[in-house]
Amino acid sequence: MSLQLISAGQLGLCGAVLIGALLNFFYFLSTAARLEAAAKSSAPQAKKIMLIGLLMRLVMVFAILAVAVHISTPLFLASAVSFGVFYLTTLFVLARSEVRKKF
Repeated sequence: MSLQLISAGQLGLCGAVLIGALLNFFYFLSTAARLEAAAKSSAPQAKKIMLIGLLMRLVMVFAILAVAVHISTPLFLASAVSFGVFYLTTLFVLARSEVRKKF
């Protein structure tokens, strides 16, 4: 994605792509931490941990994208698309790794 932006002369949007990728990275790190904490807790406590974690991650995503949309529309689109692409890629890789573990 960044190479396409560089070749199109949009160097400013490469940072937005990086922001989207980093946002996805921290999103999944916080998800993994919450899953680990929930796995070590009782069922009611685990439910509370997961709900609070979901709200915190959604607030984080919306806050960063809200800042990007106030700066410029192309910056918002680049960071949102980057986050979406990396999010879907990460989910696909996780799903494939779980399928391979069963066999």
